[in-house]
Amino acid sequence: MEELSLKNDLRNLSTRLGADLFAVTSVDRLEDAPKGHRPRDVLPDAKSVIVLAIKMLDAQTDILPVGDDSVGVSPRQDMFRGHSNFISQELDRIGYSMARFLERKGFKAYHQMASTGGVDQRYLIGLLSLKHMAVQAGLGEFGRNGLLITPEFGPRVRLTAVVTNAEIEPDSLLSEDFCSSCNNLCILSCPSKALEEKDQNSPYKINKFACSQYLNTKPTCGVCLKVCPIGNQRAR
Repeated sequence: MEELSLKNDLRNLSTRLGADLFAVTSVDRLEDAPKGHRPRDVLPDAKSVIVLAIKMLDAQTDILPVGDDSVGVSPRQDMFRGHSNFISQELDRIGYSMARFLERKGFKAYHQMASTGGVDQRYLIGLLSLKHMAVQAGLGEFGRNGLLITPEFGPRVRLTAVVTNAEIEPDSLLSEDFCSSCNNLCILSCPSKALEEKDQNSPYKINKFACSQYLNTKPTCGVCLKVCPIGNQRAR
């Protein structure tokens, strides 16, 4: 009962602070992560991970250029990056407030920020993977674009997480293939040709080096996020 009470308090707090999605996973579900990138690598006695998300504005996402319009540096890309950065700052505020709430309750809490995550830009690997933690918390599933696909908003979300030694009841996992009937729009639209047909051993296949190299020449990309029909209100 104590676990449920704490979880309800945290869920209600996340809503008051402005988060759109809230879910929890046990750190035991993340033991297969690469060494150095597991929750217990940053908090040795960690038991739970709280994952939070904020939805991106549809109109702000829809201005992203696709195809021939994405050639060159576009002010639309720069505007989208600013929107994404703003949401990351909001998530950082929410995540910090959640972590401080847990500290005041006597627990330890590590905040994996949205604005910076110790990311190796060559291979797009963060200290802790927000996407993997979100999948293990039941917020969504991986899409063929390598992004988290949520049932509510598709990939049009930003994430943050709080790792804590508080024991909180984990949420159920999803088991839905959101990409079964989308005709590989993300793969066909990827300007860096970094996305490929997935194989049986992975939900997606991405050349992270090609993606990273492309991003080095642009303010941002986001094409695979924009064309995904799960998050596109006009495609529903």
